[in-house]
This record gives sequence, structure tokens and C-alpha cells, in this order.
Amino acid sequence: MKRFLSCLTAVGLAGTLMSFAAAAQDVGFVDMDRVLQESKPGKDAQAKLEERFADKQQEFAERERDIRRMQAELERDKPLMSEAQLDKKEAEIKELIGAFEEDFSDIQRELAKAQQEEGKKILEPAREAVNSVAKQKKLGAVFEASQAGLMYLGESADITDDVIEAMSK
Repeated sequence: MKRFLSCLTAVGLAGTLMSFAAAAQDVGFVDMDRVLQESKPGKDAQAKLEERFADKQQEFAERERDIRRMQAELERDKPLMSEAQLDKKEAEIKELIGAFEEDFSDIQRELAKAQQEEGKKILEPAREAVNSVAKQKKLGAVFEASQAGLMYLGESADITDDVIEAMSK
């Protein structure tokens, strides 16, 4: 019985693969990460995010430099400090690092949320561009290149450049 089921499964799988192979000319793929990075709407969204978070990025860079400077000063002055002074300075630096990490996590969450919101604005035009290019190229299916499950993607099936061009118009 197990052997029969195995044979039946193999025959079904072979039939599916043969029908897929026959239609292989009708399949394309798109790299949505590239579309989001290289299309005009994607670049506009990235510029908007950079503008929105530039001041915060600068602030964190300054805070990080200050902490690193304090750590370097502590290492330099450590042999000259009393145990109490050393403990106080280490506690101060540790507190600054903790506050920095907490604030940085908050900004990371805010940035991720903003990226998600901007991504949603681009998603529908991207879908429309994929549909348009797929119809123009008479493709029966289009896969997202970064999704698992595909074992081979020939370059001739890549419609990413066409989608980027369609979105940038």
C-alpha cells in the first residue's frame, strides 16, 4: 500500500513538473527590494525618511561620540583615580549607555513604523506595475525573487527593471 502511494505521488509530482516545465516560458520574477530601492516612488520615500530622521541620526552620533570620549578619558585617567571616583565615573557612563540604548531602540521602532507606512504607499503602485509588465510580456505567473521555493530563476524571466521603469513614469 505504501509503495502504491509512493508511486502515485511520484506520478502526480512528475505530471505537475512537466506541466510547469511546459509553461516555464510564461513565468517571470521580480525583485521587490530592488523595486523599492530603485524606483522613483521608492527613492522619494527613502528621501522623505532620511529627511525626517536626519536630525535624530545626528543627535545619536553626537551622543555616541560623547560616550566614547568619556570611556577613553576613563581608561586614560583610571590609574590616577580612587576606587570611589572610578566607580562613580563607570556608573555615570553605564547610565549614559543605558539611556542611549533605550532611546535608540525607540527611534528604531519609530523608523521601522515609518518605513512600513511608506512601504504601504508604494505597494499598490508596485502591484499595478507588476501586473502591467506581466500582461505586456504575456506572463502567466510572476514570483517575488526573494521568496523561498524557487530553485532556478533565469535572467530572461527577470522583469524587475521593467517594473522599476513602469513605476518611475
